[in-house]
Amino acid sequence: MYDSEEKSIDIVNKSIELMKIYPLCDRCLGRMFARLGYGWSNSERGKAIKFLIIMHLHEMLRKGFINRDDIKDIMINIGPLSYQLYKNLYEDEPSYKRCYLCNDIIEDFIEKASLQVSYRINRYNIRKFLIGIRVSDDTIVKEESIKSQYKLSFGESIKNELKREIGKKVQQIRSESKADFNSPEVVFEISFPDLNIRDQITSLILFGIYKRTIRGISVIGPTSFNSILSDVAKIFGSDEIILHSPKRDEHDFRNLGKGAYIIAEIKKSKVKELNDRLIKGHNSLIKIENIELKRGQLNNLLTNKKQNRIYRALIICENDVKDESMDLLNKRNLMIEQTVNRKKINGFIREMACYKVFRNVIECLISIDDPLYIKEIIDGSKTNPSVSSILGNKCSLIEGDLLSLE
Repeated sequence: MYDSEEKSIDIVNKSIELMKIYPLCDRCLGRMFARLGYGWSNSERGKAIKFLIIMHLHEMLRKGFINRDDIKDIMINIGPLSYQLYKNLYEDEPSYKRCYLCNDIIEDFIEKASLQVSYRINRYNIRKFLIGIRVSDDTIVKEESIKSQYKLSFGESIKNELKREIGKKVQQIRSESKADFNSPEVVFEISFPDLNIRDQITSLILFGIYKRTIRGISVIGPTSFNSILSDVAKIFGSDEIILHSPKRDEHDFRNLGKGAYIIAEIKKSKVKELNDRLIKGHNSLIKIENIELKRGQLNNLLTNKKQNRIYRALIICENDVKDESMDLLNKRNLMIEQTVNRKKINGFIREMACYKVFRNVIECLISIDDPLYIKEIIDGSKTNPSVSSILGNKCSLIEGDLLSLE
């Protein structure tokens, strides 16, 4: 059973073969079998396996299947748990080796990292956090090599173990703070083995509905929304706010009815709540309402906010528009392809209804999918089809209104 040529698959024999070559601490050995059994730490698993190895080797020794010189290296690699048997067999003090994977620092690392993270959580009054781990390439290569060499398929990575154990310990120290995988306020990125901690304060996403009752005013210009963003930045202690919506400033359009979404990403916020009266009461020609704050993946939050938009557009064409051509513009579910900033966009005109105002002037109500750009749908710039292409006439926007979101 002790012969390395024998292809045994049980935990004890695999562990014996492993410990013949590599000194491993309790936790690093137990991690190789992390998915076997429930309710134990990897340290407890490793200690249990080492006890079994010691008992098994002692049995083989007493039965005469092996001699004491065969197991001396394993006793050294097992570490202090083998002390009594080692002393009994060899009558001298063992000189143990450091763990091949963690250099015997993992327990101390977990303790120190947990205390440092807890201190930072207390300092910034963090309620929701997440632990991230960066493991040195050397450690990863060593761990993966052992798993491959001994075909260990029930283990977990040191990265996963450190994230879990530090997260658990931090929650024990700071019971009012919880690990949150979906919307953490801060991600603590900890490097192993050098214990360098980097705080990544997650962005706050501010949602609102903005209304603009006068054309020609820029959403991002100095007289309107930028001043509001500056106030928000001061309130949250942030030095950077990124505006994600509107993606383009359509200053030719009023935003009436329900208005349009405004979405701003507040970087490195030191404050978690906002008194929205400052924004709602801001002396601006652009009003913001229905303000809410969220944390999470920005792409998911933006996707959830996509809606159809209904525009009123007053359009002038280069040539006279024939009466019989007007019926061509009354469309439903018309597939549109656009290329904007070298990015292909697909969507639908859900409905379009137009009437003739003057010989070369028409007015249209157009319902479009959220990704599409209204001006290009009218003038045909890198868009197919468009009002211009349907009429066979060069057309452009005079003025327009965003009437509703659906």
